[in-house]
Amino acid sequence: MSNETADRMVDTGVASAEHLKLQTAEALEEAARKLRSADVSAKGEDVKHILHDVEGRVHRFKAAVGAGYEKIDADYHKRVEPVETIIAQHPVPSVLIAVGVGVLIGMLIFKARD
Repeated sequence: MSNETADRMVDTGVASAEHLKLQTAEALEEAARKLRSADVSAKGEDVKHILHDVEGRVHRFKAAVGAGYEKIDADYHKRVEPVETIIAQHPVPSVLIAVGVGVLIGMLIFKARD
């Protein structure tokens, strides 16, 4: 999985969360407006109805966030699982490649200091 793909997945998740956060805030602000505009003689049932409506919205937004997280998690595992399988099936070559990359990076850092 490339950094660009990972960045895109994170950006999509953050954008979705931001959108749902705004929707939740709007629902709470609307409920607060309704409660402020309700006169003092408003019945308890009216207040309960307003609060029940907000609670329903928050639960829907919460479910949407959960579904979005599950999609991101599934995409991540779909992309990472093949790499894990290759490493598990070929542990010695995987370790040798990792050591080789480490040595190469070390040599580049050592030469950069000179």
